[in-house]
Amino acid sequence: MGIFRKVGRQVEQFKRTATETAKENADYRCRECDARFDVHDGRCPECGAPEVVSVGDEE
Repeated sequence: MGIFRKVGRQVEQFKRTATETAKENADYRCRECDARFDVHDGRCPECGAPEVVSVGDEE
């Protein structure tokens, strides 16, 4: 069982790293909750706020 636990931990670490990297490189940010995401559908997918801005416009 030790090998499965080790692999499971590595997979979880990879998922966390991939999620964090995706958020850092996201194209849009919510002004209300600071969520970051790639697709802008008019509202924040996390909190539903309409205050979504392009990350490139803020710099």
